[in-house]
Amino acid sequence: MSLSLEIVPYGGWAKAIRMRREGWELIAPLEIGPRILRFGPVDGPNILFENKEQMGKTGAKDWMIYGGHRLWTSPENDQCYALDNDRVSFELLPEKGCRLTGEKNEKFGWQKSIEILWNPNGLIQIEHRLMNATPRPLPVSPWCLTVLNQGGVAYVPQPSYVPHPMDLPKGTKFSMDDYLPNRNLTLWKYTDLADSRINLGRNLWTLSQKKNTKAFKIGFRHTEGWIGYQLGDLFFAKWISHQKDATYPDRGCNTELFTNGDILEIESLAPEKPVAANSHSIHSEWWHIAKVKFPPTDESSILKHITALPRPTE
Repeated sequence: MSLSLEIVPYGGWAKAIRMRREGWELIAPLEIGPRILRFGPVDGPNILFENKEQMGKTGAKDWMIYGGHRLWTSPENDQCYALDNDRVSFELLPEKGCRLTGEKNEKFGWQKSIEILWNPNGLIQIEHRLMNATPRPLPVSPWCLTVLNQGGVAYVPQPSYVPHPMDLPKGTKFSMDDYLPNRNLTLWKYTDLADSRINLGRNLWTLSQKKNTKAFKIGFRHTEGWIGYQLGDLFFAKWISHQKDATYPDRGCNTELFTNGDILEIESLAPEKPVAANSHSIHSEWWHIAKVKFPPTDESSILKHITALPRPTE
C-alpha cells in the first residue's frame, strides 16, 4: 500500500500533516514544533501522549510540553526549554515522507528540523537535524524524546549474560574480557532503585508507567539497538544507534528513560560533540508499531516479535 500524505485539522490546530500506510497513521502539527503528536492505528488509540490542556494552542510565551516526539538539545539547560510554539515550514518528500523545520532561534543560534521517512516495510526513519547558521561552534548536541501514553511498559534488552569465570565448571575456557564490565547505569538525584516501577532483569530491564507516581529517571550506554514500549495490544519499537568510540552526555548515556504519573519517555542522545560553525548535526532513530497478542510479561514473545521486525540500515 502506498504512502498517503494530507494536510488536515488536528487537535484544535487548523493544519497538520497526516501520513498513512497499511492502516497506521502519524500526525505532526504545522502550527507548532517541529514535533510528532500522533502515532497509532487509524481510528485507534495513540501510542504517544498528548497534553489535552495544551492542544490547539499557538504563540504561547512559555515552553509547552504538548506531548509526542520532539528534538531538544543536550545538555539539559535553558536551551532545552526554548519556545517551539510557532508554525513550522513543511516540505513534501514524494513517496517517502516529509520534512518539518522550525524557526531559527536567534538567542541560541540553532534551527531544528525533523525528517520523517516511512518505508514500505513499515520502518520509519526519523532524522533529526540541528543546524548552526552562526560563525561559531555551538556546544550542544541532538537529544530526541518520545513521550508515550499512560499505562504501558518499556523494555530495555541487555547483552547476553555470561557467568564470572570462577563460577564456570572446572576446565571451562573463558576470555579475559569476561572480567570486564559491559553495562553502565546513570542515576539522577530523584532516582530510587527501590521503586517498584523498575525491574533490572537478566535479559530485559523494564520500566512501567503508573499514575499518581513521582519522577524517576535512568540512563545508560545502550548497545543492543532497540527499546520497546507495550501499551495494551500496541507495541512500539525504537532503534537507537550507538557509536563505540564516541563520548556521550550525562556520564555516557546514549539512551535515557524518564517517567512520572503522566508519561513515560524513551530518549536517545547523539554523541557529545559541538555543532560546527555554519554546519549541522544529524541524529536518526527508526520506529515501528504493530498490534500484538502477547501480554507485557511474556518475555520470550517480546524477543521473538522484535527478532521478526525489519532492521534499520544506516
